Amino acid sequence: MNIDWKQIPYFESLGQCDLSRVEMAMRHHHYQAGATIFSEGETCAGLYILTDGLVRIYRMNGEGRLHTLSLLRPLATFNEVAAVDGRQNPFNATAVTQVEAFVISHERLMNLLSAERLLLNSYVQALAHLNREYIERLEDMTFRSIPSRLAKLFLHETMYAEQIAEAPTHLTQEEIASILGTTREVVGRALRGLLNAGLLEKRGRTVYIVDRRGLERLAETNTLPERMLAEFE
Repeated sequence: MNIDWKQIPYFESLGQCDLSRVEMAMRHHHYQAGATIFSEGETCAGLYILTDGLVRIYRMNGEGRLHTLSLLRPLATFNEVAAVDGRQNPFNATAVTQVEAFVISHERLMNLLSAERLLLNSYVQALAHLNREYIERLEDMTFRSIPSRLAKLFLHETMYAEQIAEAPTHLTQEEIASILGTTREVVGRALRGLLNAGLLEKRGRTVYIVDRRGLERLAETNTLPERMLAEFE
């Protein structure tokens, strides 16, 4: 498999010799669709690099309700924090489709970070970026309305751009609800509002963006268009 490792932020500043050391530390894994890659609370599984397929990252609450944190496509990485601190996996990861991935264990990653200064610098920067994304997502869930969050999802802005593997129209309302931290019924209501406001249009089973500027305004300002106010009063 010919992979350009420099497309991954952690490795983009490394020279070929350093990349060869990183490759030597990796282990290749294959997962069938539906397989568990690792589970929340288990011993650290290491740093994963997704090279083929679709992976769901999620958590479960005490009542067994699933909350999707992200849907990842290549080239993506996950479990970065646990791979550094060596503690338990903070979430679950499952293969939605057949998956090919490379893994660097906690021990091997720490050895690489100790020996490769450029890798250490890139890893710290990437973790800082990841932390900002989580802060922004928490802010969205705390202060933004569901229509505004849905608009961001359709526009693939900020953290959703890298975390959502498919166009929202290819996701079920249940999956969208899980990503946005709400219920299917609320997502359905917000979707109807965006359609009725003329921001989206449904043709058959497919939803299209017809007013991108309006969606951008909703995503940026968290202000509902007048045509949607009655539905969400």
